[in-house]
Amino acid sequence: MQRQRENQILKGFPASVQGINYPVLVPLKNSWGADLWLLKSDVTGAHLGGNKFHKLSGYLAHARATGLGHLITVAGAHSNHLRAFAALKMREGFRATVIIRGEELSGSPEVHSDAIRYALQAGVDCRFIERSRYRALRTADLTQVIQLLPEIDFANAVYIPEGGRGFTGVTGVAGWAGAATGFAAIWLPCATGTTAAGFLTATDKPTQIMGVQVLQNAPAIKEAIRLFAPAESQRFSLIETEENLSYSGNHLALIAIAQAYTRLWGITIDSQYMARTVMALEKYCREHVPRGRLLLVQTYNE
Repeated sequence: MQRQRENQILKGFPASVQGINYPVLVPLKNSWGADLWLLKSDVTGAHLGGNKFHKLSGYLAHARATGLGHLITVAGAHSNHLRAFAALKMREGFRATVIIRGEELSGSPEVHSDAIRYALQAGVDCRFIERSRYRALRTADLTQVIQLLPEIDFANAVYIPEGGRGFTGVTGVAGWAGAATGFAAIWLPCATGTTAAGFLTATDKPTQIMGVQVLQNAPAIKEAIRLFAPAESQRFSLIETEENLSYSGNHLALIAIAQAYTRLWGITIDSQYMARTVMALEKYCREHVPRGRLLLVQTYNE
């Protein structure tokens, strides 16, 4: 049954995505008394690991299925989404356009981030817009996006919202999450809610999905779960950490956690997403008796 579900989810994916042995499950040492495991991706190549690749794979599959060769997305200048989008463009060869926050970056290569430089080297058409228009794009539907970006040709193109948010991104994640069975709870960082919705789609009761808030957008995450996985929303819990989301005060603690668990586990724990999740998971395990197998999802795309 599980294999049938995975095959159905992967149907229509490009040949370079089909056949990948998506999940890699490895045990993680810890002092919390937890039977803890890690789910990471075995997709190889710079910036192609983690959840960003899987969300984008859903959109790439849709583009291939509909015969559209142009993918358009929006991204922050330093974002992992931008890096993953550029890496996938380099790997798959589609036409790629990215709308980047900050018109002041246009024509100023000396202030470009490493992510922007990487995207340009990958052949991505980078367009820079003012921040006010970028903010409007975050909550816009496709019709509104086209109106907000009259300079962009959306004909024969697939639009990818910021961070890969949407039903299509959920489908991509579900293909990766299909083997995350037999766990009492699955812990992962939550930025848009799309990855959490994908894990809800790919798993069954009684598995609980524990999303750790990493941005100041708890209402948006809850709305994404309501939209993308309504039938499974009762299995989702959001660990809200508003007081820990500023870089002041807590940042040194997050860096320390990132460094310690990177050494212990031999994987990259970044200080923004994964470190916050590890912090929340450790706190939970020390305050409760951890029961059943727990899964930590590695979302960082190195």
